[in-house]
Amino acid sequence: MSLFEVRHLGRSFGGIQAVRDLNLDVEEGEIFSIIGPNGAGKTTLFNLISRIYDADSGRIGFAGSDITRVAPHRIAALGIARTFQNIELFENATVLSNLLVGRHSRGGPGLLSQLLFTPANLRAEIEHRDRVEEIIDLLDLEAYRHASVGALAYGIRKVVELGRALAARPRLILLDEPSSGLNAEETEDMSYWIRDIRDDLGITVLMIEHDMGLVNLVSDRVMALERGAVLAVGSAAEIMNDARVIEIYLGA
Repeated sequence: MSLFEVRHLGRSFGGIQAVRDLNLDVEEGEIFSIIGPNGAGKTTLFNLISRIYDADSGRIGFAGSDITRVAPHRIAALGIARTFQNIELFENATVLSNLLVGRHSRGGPGLLSQLLFTPANLRAEIEHRDRVEEIIDLLDLEAYRHASVGALAYGIRKVVELGRALAARPRLILLDEPSSGLNAEETEDMSYWIRDIRDDLGITVLMIEHDMGLVNLVSDRVMALERGAVLAVGSAAEIMNDARVIEIYLGA
């Protein structure tokens, strides 16, 4: 059984079919990329998975459970984390504080325990801090830990958002255009981190990406979307040499 699967998923907006009868399987430990032109339905698919939108039809399955109608606030606790194409961080807070926010889905002792700062509360705080320190080390954020996010360069903020998603210790992470706005050097660094996320942390990656160089470097499989429907699925090489993809996405 796949870690994540979608069956006959559909969603429309005002008569426009954004996602049409879409099927998808992602195996545990896989880096799976989704490509397609603007308006292909990529971000709509992510919004359906993370329950920002309700599906009109179909089913979404994760780790053997049907999550199609799960409340949005429960998705992170189930083991799915996400980054956004447009960075969503607390700009007036430090990098460390933003990363700790990512631990909220892991819960902890109740309000009374927190007020009294019981041993259970101390153990939870240590666990959260240890996890965040691992992420700071993995993503080379040590120099920025006490910096206000709003004062950081765009590329660093992009990495902080990735770190916040990782702080939740997900089994599946959704990366929405992780290289968007990055220069060539930052994109190369991102490629290393994506592979480390899978290889060192054991997290399965589902990624939307326009940079075909990055897609080719990190992807086990690639799915091309066009007008909300699956156009082709295969290795990066197979997709980049598919005549339909070349015509519709890369340009004839």
